[in-house]
Amino acid sequence: MALYIHVPFCTMMCPFCIFFSVPYSRDRARPYFKALTGELEGVLSRLEGASFREVYVGGGTPTLATEEVCEALDLVRSMGHRFEASVEASPYDIDDHKVSQLVSAGVTRISLGVQSFRPDALPRIGRPRISKEGLRAAIEACSRARTVNVDVLLGLPGQGRRDLELELEAFYESKANQLTLYPLMPSIREGATLPPVSERRERGLYYFAVDRAKTMGLSQDTVWSFSKGPSGLSDEYIVDFNLFIGVGAGAMSHVEGLFYANTFNLRKYEDAAAKGRSPVALARRLSPGEEQRLYALYKLCGLRLPKRGFRRRFGKPVYLAMPREVMAGLALGLLRDRGEELVVTRRGLYAISYLMKAFYVKISQIRAIAIRKGF
Repeated sequence: MALYIHVPFCTMMCPFCIFFSVPYSRDRARPYFKALTGELEGVLSRLEGASFREVYVGGGTPTLATEEVCEALDLVRSMGHRFEASVEASPYDIDDHKVSQLVSAGVTRISLGVQSFRPDALPRIGRPRISKEGLRAAIEACSRARTVNVDVLLGLPGQGRRDLELELEAFYESKANQLTLYPLMPSIREGATLPPVSERRERGLYYFAVDRAKTMGLSQDTVWSFSKGPSGLSDEYIVDFNLFIGVGAGAMSHVEGLFYANTFNLRKYEDAAAKGRSPVALARRLSPGEEQRLYALYKLCGLRLPKRGFRRRFGKPVYLAMPREVMAGLALGLLRDRGEELVVTRRGLYAISYLMKAFYVKISQIRAIAIRKGF
């Protein structure tokens, strides 16, 4: 399985963010990390014998509390888990000292929320300007990690093909070796959402980016990520680990037959930890068919669905488990059967991107409702 650790603190409440975050303060963070350590210890004790192969720390901006993040990673490793680790960071606060701490704690991937390499585009999405030199310095500081990912948004207000080309070129010229090109999604914050892009325009921009990345010699690792060389960890850990455990306020988990989320209320989360109670606030049982479709979506996000892996997971061939979905994908030219696996065709890339976006939007709607109702 993969382990996800959520650090909700952030200095900016961006109008495009679909994740749970709260304003950062040192006084607010201290009791939170005490509670998170308690939950993490409980999870590691209950799952003794299980193995976490990848650990992802997201937010929020985890590097606002780099020391506590490193302590959490050390705790997981002290329980015998051997893993690669990815940590999200902000180009506004990352520095050599924080990178040294992360690398010393075994972090192999740092993901920078750049959103746009173009300083003039940042104010339009509610972000302060950062100079090209400042951004370059942030990326160079992170280059001590094996993988440096930069997140860039697709579908920004007023973004055209030339703008997108400039983003790709800026990535290519930087020391980052992985790019995650996310479609713009509705924010979970009421009244904060940026104007949505039409499906037709998003599709055009997406295929332009895919084709331009190919001509630049980049390899496509998932429907949203590209790399300059061998691919490392990516943001979509569900591609490799369809089952995962989440710890922290608002963290979500997917275990066999169950999808659940921790409370989004920090006070409730900390109170549950103090009393030794579970912080889970929402849960939904998944039918075998839902499990199969989620598994297929996760894998196809990574551009291929291994038939043997599907059969090992569910005890039946994918053609028998999902006949309508598979046959439709083949008939429409979205998938191709290569014997050992079903692969996503060029025509199918945007279809899978669209489905992944729809999945994330539904999850973010659950977050918004849970936060509004105090769960």
